[in-house]
Amino acid sequence: MSDKANSESDVKETVTEERPLKIESVLPVKTVSIESVKEGHTDTMSPHRRIFKWFARRPTTTTRLAILGSVLPPEVEDEQLLRWMCVGPKENIETSIEEYVLNKHATKDDRDGSIEEHFGYEYTHRRLPSESEIEDIHETVRSHWDGELPLILDPTAGGGTIPLEALRYGFPTVSNELNPVAWLLNKVILEFAPTHGSLESDVRKWMSRISESVEQELSEFFPKRNGVEPNHYFRAYSIDCPSCGKPLPISNRWWFNKRLSAAVRPYLDEEENLRFEAIKVPEEVSTDEFDPDEGTVEGGDVTCPHCNVVTERTDVVEIFKEGKFDYELCGVRYTEKIDGTQYHSPTDEDREAVRKAKDKIDSDLELATLLTQDRYIGYYDRSEPYGIEQWRDLYSPRQLLSHAAYLQAFNDIKPDILGNYSDEKGEAVLTLLSFISVKMINRNSRLEPIKLNFGSPNSMLGNNNFSFQWHFGESNLMSGTFSYETEAKNILDHYEEVVRYVSHTDPESATVQRGDAADLPQSDNSVGSVVVDPPYGDSIMYAEVADAFYVWFREYLRDIYPSAFSSPETNKEDEAVENPVIVSEESGSSTADAARKRYEEKMSGIFSEAHRVLETGGCLTIYFTDKEVSAWDSLTMSIIQSGFDITATHTITTEMPQRIGVKGDAAADTTLLLTCRKPIDNRSEREPTLWRDIQEETRIAAREKANELYNSNHNLTKTDMIISAFGPTLRTFTQNYPVVDDKDNPVRPKEALREARAAVTKVIIERELSGDLEAVDPLTTWYVLSWLVYDREDIPYDEARQLGMGVGVEIDDVKYDSKIWGKSKKTLLLKGQNHRVQDYTELEAGEDYRKRAFGVNPQDTSFDYNIDAVHAALNVLDTKGSDFVWNWIQDRDLQNKPGFLKTIQSLHQVLPNSHPDKKLIVDLLSGETGELLDADVETLSKANNGGTTRTTLEDF
Repeated sequence: MSDKANSESDVKETVTEERPLKIESVLPVKTVSIESVKEGHTDTMSPHRRIFKWFARRPTTTTRLAILGSVLPPEVEDEQLLRWMCVGPKENIETSIEEYVLNKHATKDDRDGSIEEHFGYEYTHRRLPSESEIEDIHETVRSHWDGELPLILDPTAGGGTIPLEALRYGFPTVSNELNPVAWLLNKVILEFAPTHGSLESDVRKWMSRISESVEQELSEFFPKRNGVEPNHYFRAYSIDCPSCGKPLPISNRWWFNKRLSAAVRPYLDEEENLRFEAIKVPEEVSTDEFDPDEGTVEGGDVTCPHCNVVTERTDVVEIFKEGKFDYELCGVRYTEKIDGTQYHSPTDEDREAVRKAKDKIDSDLELATLLTQDRYIGYYDRSEPYGIEQWRDLYSPRQLLSHAAYLQAFNDIKPDILGNYSDEKGEAVLTLLSFISVKMINRNSRLEPIKLNFGSPNSMLGNNNFSFQWHFGESNLMSGTFSYETEAKNILDHYEEVVRYVSHTDPESATVQRGDAADLPQSDNSVGSVVVDPPYGDSIMYAEVADAFYVWFREYLRDIYPSAFSSPETNKEDEAVENPVIVSEESGSSTADAARKRYEEKMSGIFSEAHRVLETGGCLTIYFTDKEVSAWDSLTMSIIQSGFDITATHTITTEMPQRIGVKGDAAADTTLLLTCRKPIDNRSEREPTLWRDIQEETRIAAREKANELYNSNHNLTKTDMIISAFGPTLRTFTQNYPVVDDKDNPVRPKEALREARAAVTKVIIERELSGDLEAVDPLTTWYVLSWLVYDREDIPYDEARQLGMGVGVEIDDVKYDSKIWGKSKKTLLLKGQNHRVQDYTELEAGEDYRKRAFGVNPQDTSFDYNIDAVHAALNVLDTKGSDFVWNWIQDRDLQNKPGFLKTIQSLHQVLPNSHPDKKLIVDLLSGETGELLDADVETLSKANNGGTTRTTLEDF
């Protein structure tokens, strides 16, 4: 029993029968997928996602499905559900909404105008059901929930999409978030917007005073040219060359704006001072004379342009760590063209302004001590080795001076703001003002490169980590693309749009709380539905990257929100992520294993708390997008240990493929909605289930899901199809938990996931390849499947290993002898014949000194694996020609070995056209060798080009 206090009104009656829910029935997931991907573009996403950066964002349509599905009865028809979700036109369609949307999606490439015009209705987040429809929803829900509207809780609210949509639909809503930056964003959209409404005029009133103060403070440091203001600068570094002693300019490229041919070129003047000139390439200077693509840095090593001596990365790192470098001003971009161009060489006045800014930083006591606290250095930090150890080190002196000027101006007017408004409204105005200033750091630090084709700074945290940049963009915050006024317009426009989104809501309906999701203030059995998008393993270190904003918010708002911004940095101890740094001192296991175990425990704590606050029979709906089996295993164990059963799963395409900034390949293009129930029965009283009794059942569940997805034309990658089968497999597993083997040892969910992978893989083979791979050995099967499933040579190691286990091969055991794969960090690299087979002509010449470097000898008369025989044949064809390989095949009787031909046929189907082995395979299957092998080239060509390659939904 929890020690949380329960009031009489909070305690629910004992539930003896689960309340059926829509989310546990068939859902219109294809339609929702199309809508979700439509919203994936930056300029079409919900406005709350554009007020301030957060690192994980879910589309509105999927969120509405999760929320409404978790409270509505299953009798609600899909057509009605889609209308309540605001999908499809309101009227004048002759088909169902689902048919209409699918038809519009199928014809989108032939459209005229925008996506919205083509589909005939606005993006979902811009629409809301009418007042009468909201009443209908509430009436339907109340009748299903004993006359009440259930409380909806998001315990890890992040950017706030889930609680915002719950609030817009009029449900009592709780947003909980550990991180103060995300909490502050939730406070803005869920409290300030519905309570205070429009704040633009108030904020702009005080902005003008801030701008006036900053203008007086900073104008001398950003000199105009012919009355035109600068807006961006190309900044780089220099060191004294350890070899020749001359100033060595450092950058990995010299393009300022490649699209406009604008570049900067370093040179030494007569006094051997390092200078830079703005040039146009190739209009003014040919690439033979100067190629801006060729900087002085390659792989971290730096080559001196004066003496051509290379300073190795380790020495460069040490030089930067000791601070023995200079900031260089390489080029200036102006708001308007001067003499026909916007890009100009820096002048003596420009260089003097930079020097004066540094002098001011060094001489002013407050500036010299601003943000001097040491940074938390995370496992994936890529800037600390270069001396970026304190938060102030993220900025050049003039950048730091600029940000400090806005902070000082803000603090100067803070008492006046608090004196002019009520406490709550004053907080709201101050918070929005702080958002404007803090948002500017994302485009004005040493960690953001210059956009190659735009000539402006990119995002500092574009990769969701701290990556050192060899050159960086510097912004004049008083003017241009990322100025104070520009960021203010961006924030205020989107805040005002959110105000319109929530203008109909009751401000008392939403509660925003800050704290650990494993220790909620809610009473037992007080929540109807928990909808959560949890953190995924080591995908993003939220607290670590949010620190960049947190330390500035702390400077701005520490006295306004003292409990939220009391600590120097964010809370990482209570964060549910796989953080190797937190567990680095633990012994007895690898750091990775310890981090995984800790993450599993943290997630169990969160789900256990959800279990406590949920009504008996209550519903927990979880978003999950991680691809790694280990993450799924941890998630499922967390769910099981918390007392939940998985009762339903739904596959939805929600993400733009190839998203930037998510570590490795962990982020899938699909989201699975996992619905879990707080079971009425006591799981501790269940008899254990033998694994062998449900092993086949898990395999059947996965196979049925794979066939269902194929038949639905759901546009999934093969990887995501495997992930989609995890859901029903885990449903079978959790509902039979606890599961034990024949020796009464506990069985973990990963065993069920292996069955799922093997079953789906078999379906993929049947559907995608001509026939099966029964005549092919396990290693060859694994190689073919790796190409079939991933369609590239670099794949996540853990995924490749699991795929091998599914077909009966331990890939680690064959790596050394076969040389069939290599590894780079967590990525496995599939090897082709040119990396595996020793050149036949070298062997003929007696050059066998490199034998150990290869896994296959083409002179062998027999081979352990079909893939070895095929790769050897390709090498012989490539080096000796078709006549020779014809005899080579006959000498080994390979034409009569089914596995040999099947491997060639399969590789013909799965290898991309760009792969060097593909052309050799085509040649092998053609002409006399093709006749010898009795290859049906026409059938293979049809299979290879007959539409089995699926597209994704991102093409808008």
